[in-house]
Amino acid sequence: MKFVHFSELWKTYSQWGSIRITMVHLRNRHDKIRIDTFPEKLDNIDGITFFLCRVKRTFSMAIDVVEVKRRLLSLLNDANLVNEYLRQFGPTLDIKHIKSIKDARAKSSAIAEEGSGQDPVFDIKITCPVCGMEDILCYELRAKSQQIQKSRFLVPSYLGTGEYRKVDYTLIAVTVCPRCLFASPDKKDWTRAEEKTQLPNSVIMTLQEKIGERKAILKTVSDVKNYFVRPRSTDSALVSYQLAMARARVEAWYEQPYALYKLGAYALRIAKIIKDTEGDNRESLREALGFLEEAFRTSNCPSEEIEMQVIYSIVALNLKLGDQKKANSFIGVFTNLHNSRVVEMKEDPKLQLMIIDKWSEKAKYLWEDRDREDLFKDE
Repeated sequence: MKFVHFSELWKTYSQWGSIRITMVHLRNRHDKIRIDTFPEKLDNIDGITFFLCRVKRTFSMAIDVVEVKRRLLSLLNDANLVNEYLRQFGPTLDIKHIKSIKDARAKSSAIAEEGSGQDPVFDIKITCPVCGMEDILCYELRAKSQQIQKSRFLVPSYLGTGEYRKVDYTLIAVTVCPRCLFASPDKKDWTRAEEKTQLPNSVIMTLQEKIGERKAILKTVSDVKNYFVRPRSTDSALVSYQLAMARARVEAWYEQPYALYKLGAYALRIAKIIKDTEGDNRESLREALGFLEEAFRTSNCPSEEIEMQVIYSIVALNLKLGDQKKANSFIGVFTNLHNSRVVEMKEDPKLQLMIIDKWSEKAKYLWEDRDREDLFKDE
């Protein structure tokens, strides 16, 4: 990498009065600069003049960006909003763009928490199992503070009950370590008081090696700690699930139980958040379907209840995405499981059909209503 010091340029070219002022301006601000960035030949007055003018213009642009960022920070009072503004609109000040950024944040906050009443969420402090950072803020939902309803895809929605106001807990369910960006909605993945993480050492070591990949997910976010505080914007909620998926992919690599199921569940929550903001969530639905099909194929879910939920979700997602033939084939899976269980019960009377039949019936109800235009209107 080639650099040139301005002291050397000054010594050689300062006698040329036509460029003396430019050189003084640059010398006072920059110790050295890469000259291979600027291909001009520095062997005559025209070349050095053109070179210095280009350098001056380049650094003037950089100075302008710094000034724009400073003014945006005073207007928006949020470093992450400043970065998002620059990503969308570039280093120019426009009051309409500033208002649109503020309105988008206010709208997402309003969606997250509505109404009056007591706060259904309380804070606990946990420790990151990957980097050891302590006192990480985790949001917990008070028991019986929300009426929880499941969508066709088994994604929860929340409605305040009694004295508690409504909070869309889906947006804040994932806890994120501000230092290494380890993320999980499951408290058992974290270290709490005397309780160690449930994650095996092999997963933790790999997560330590993949910090760079998780940082790449944040893109323009600079103030990580404040990015994930309540009320979360839809953008920060989506990022939290993307980070949780980064963790779950490592678990899946080590063939940890339920890892693929978790990936599908996170993708479905991303799809819900996108749908709630009137976006196109079909890509996330297809991604969820892929994970759940792989979970079924590899028998990734030891719990029979969870395994039946996976098969049901595969039926629902295929119907939503327009593949009725595939949906029907997985209804046939329930039939095969039922018949196999009947045979097994002759040898072991303790076995039951209840779980298989419960989810089979739910899938068949969807199949019977498959031609309804409003079947998945909220999904």
